[in-house]
This record gives sequence, structure tokens and C-alpha cells, in this order.
Amino acid sequence: MQILLVDEFIRKYEHERPLLIDARSESEYFHAHFPGAVNIPLLNNEHRHLVGTEYKKNGREAAVLLGFKLAGPLFHEFIEKANANSENKVAMVYCWRGGMRSSIMSWILSMAGFKVTLLKDGYKSFRNFILEQFNRTIQLIIIGGHTGCGKTDILKALRKMGEQVIDLEELAHHKGSAFGALGLPEQPTNEFFENKLGLLLNKIDVNKNLYLEAESHSIGRIKIPDLLFDQMQSASLIEIISSREYRTKRIIDEYCQ
Repeated sequence: MQILLVDEFIRKYEHERPLLIDARSESEYFHAHFPGAVNIPLLNNEHRHLVGTEYKKNGREAAVLLGFKLAGPLFHEFIEKANANSENKVAMVYCWRGGMRSSIMSWILSMAGFKVTLLKDGYKSFRNFILEQFNRTIQLIIIGGHTGCGKTDILKALRKMGEQVIDLEELAHHKGSAFGALGLPEQPTNEFFENKLGLLLNKIDVNKNLYLEAESHSIGRIKIPDLLFDQMQSASLIEIISSREYRTKRIIDEYCQ
């Protein structure tokens, strides 16, 4: 079993794209996770509650024993789910702090023939890494203009030209306008939005321009991280000006379906 620091873990995952397993409970996973991860909880929501109660009442040793009692009969299910999601028996695993849950899951999969990589200090270290990305100084250029002027299409064209572009509205599943949620999937949690955005910012060359669309602090119910929003407010702005008739036609074409 290999244990990697968060930056090495991310590079390995993005280069190889193996099965990535979140061994935390369902509720922890659905709140936010490493994008691309599959949830195989060592302790499900109910089991985690029972183990936590046991720990408070009778201490760590009793809680560990109960954890094995609850999870043990499910070991075969963990292996079956991992097999169903992996073609080459290679997996990367994390839990909250890189402790017992991910270590036990890694041991189970190793016994089943998987080559396993473990994230040192778990999801907590991943979140700290993500938050650090918003503190980077980036050469931002903001594309602004009234709704319907085609800002998103301009971003797509810039991306095709090889420029660095991040579409915040695409990540947020919201177009930022009054009807911005129409026809789009449910918005992610704010933390999961940050996770996706942070991974993209990590790939940015800070010596080159990054183009973003002008946004208010919130996109639907998603809030842009304060540190990034502050940079957006002071960045260079290109304003797209188009006629009311042109914008009206675009809005009708986009929303009236």
C-alpha cells in the first residue's frame, strides 16, 4: 500500500484516473467529496452514529470493536462494489483524516488483489489544499455585459483558441440570471463547488491570463470564495455591448424551450 501527500495524490489521480474511493459515510460524501470519487462507506450513517455513541459511553476500544462487528459482515460487499467500478484492480482511497476507515478499506481491497494508494491525512488535507488555491494571485480578465450578450459563448471561443478559461456558471449549474436554474441539474453544495473550482485553479498557469465571466458574489445559491471574488472585483474588465433586440432574441432562444 502506498501513502501519498495530497498534492502527489491529486497528480496521480489526474494522470492515471483509477477507481477513487471515499470511505466516509453517505452523509459526509453527499455533503462534498473529491470530484470523481465513488462512495463505499466503511461505516454507513447508522453505523457511524452507533460507533460514536459507543465511543462516548465506553471509550475507544469498545468503539473499535463495535465498528468491526458492524463492518465485518459487509467486507464482501466492499470488494464487489470496487470490482464493479474498476477494470484493473487499482484504487485510491481516503476517509476524513486518513485514519482507521481508509486504512481498513485499503487492507480489505489489498487482500482482494487491489493495488491501493492512500491519501495521507484524508479529506481534511484535500480541503485545506483546495482552500489554498483561492489565495493564489492570478492574472484575471473578466468578461462582462448584460444578460443575453453572449458572454458564455465568448468564453467557449477563448477556450478553443487555447486560452485559460473557467466557466463558473457551468460548475455552479446556474446561469446567474433570474431564470438561471432553468433546464440545469440541481446545484451542488457550496463545498463541492469549491472542490471542483479549486482543482481547476490548481492547473492554472499564474503567468498567463485566466478568463472568467463577471458574476455577483452568488451564483444561484452558490457563493464564490471571498478571496477569488476580491480578485475578480479588481481585475481588468472587458464589457460586451450589444443591442436590446439581439439580447432579447438570445434570451428567448436560450430559455423558451
